[in-house]
Amino acid sequence: MTTTLFDSPELAATLRIAVIILLALVARWGLRLAVRQITGRLEKTLSDPERLARVKTFLLTGRSSIYALIVIIAGLMILHVIGLDIGPLLAGAGLVGLALSLGAQTLIKDYIGGLLILFENQFAVGDVIKVGEVSGEVERITLRVTYLRDIEGRLHVLPNGDIRTVSNLTAGYSRAVVDLNVDYDADMQKVSRALEAAAGRAQADETLKAELLEPPQAFGWIAFKDWAVQVRLMAKTMPGKQWKVMMALRQYALEALQAEGVRVAL
Repeated sequence: MTTTLFDSPELAATLRIAVIILLALVARWGLRLAVRQITGRLEKTLSDPERLARVKTFLLTGRSSIYALIVIIAGLMILHVIGLDIGPLLAGAGLVGLALSLGAQTLIKDYIGGLLILFENQFAVGDVIKVGEVSGEVERITLRVTYLRDIEGRLHVLPNGDIRTVSNLTAGYSRAVVDLNVDYDADMQKVSRALEAAAGRAQADETLKAELLEPPQAFGWIAFKDWAVQVRLMAKTMPGKQWKVMMALRQYALEALQAEGVRVAL
């Protein structure tokens, strides 16, 4: 009975290992091609560059995770082919994974939180948000943390897993709200007239037309305080433009109240 090279156990094992490596490379190439095609389609359909960047980050993170899984599976298969018992290895890896997961629960929570922020588009770079007692402009978002710069220039690093409730001050549109206090004995007709004049001036202001989504509204009195009556002006603005509109509304309101002879209570 004649033997061939293919009857050699060493050659058979080598061929199996080669096939495993080849399949792993094909899977890696196929995954890269799929992500590239999906990214190309998204670039054609998504007009928001920030949202596109978020989706790309999500895709690249998922691709890296699948790469790692492919390498691990291929490695275990190769160890099995060369005759090593991978049962104890799997058991040991499970124990190590359990220990790492218990020790890295916070880190895992941060990464999951980062994925949810990216996937749900809760906020983007450039948005002004408030998380707990911290508020400011988002400068950078990673899978683990969010970098937030407050109005005083301080940079806050917020773990994504701790961001449970977030207020986005620049999502879709914003509101400019100006509250003023006038004396109890003030003539409310004059106050209303002054507020309407201030709203009209703001609407006619050429420097504010691009920021205003609706004409400013004068609400008159809205509440009583121990020493004054509170009145309000409000306007719907483009995202992040409320502070500029607020400054103009406050200035026009003070000038109009002074012209009507109404004293602003401090």
